[in-house]
Amino acid sequence: MTVDLHTPDNESLIEFPCDYQLKAMGRTSETFIDTVFEITKKHAPDVTRENIHLKDSKASHFVSVNITFHATSLAQLHAIYGELKQHPEVLMTL
Repeated sequence: MTVDLHTPDNESLIEFPCDYQLKAMGRTSETFIDTVFEITKKHAPDVTRENIHLKDSKASHFVSVNITFHATSLAQLHAIYGELKQHPEVLMTL
């Protein structure tokens, strides 16, 4: 599912800069959390591991990684989401 962060006249629905919470879901694994963190940090260098919150599924087969960071532009969000969506471990982003 793709979320359009623009209005019909191509203006952003988000005012930048702002604190933004990204959510990525995937199978519970040794590397998934690090993958989401490293992709986010590549585009938002100020993010730290303290900004990560995890939630396991009931059966613990899947995990939701929530990262809050200071977003500076729509281009930054597109870059993060674009890279996350291309990664095979990432099943869904919000």
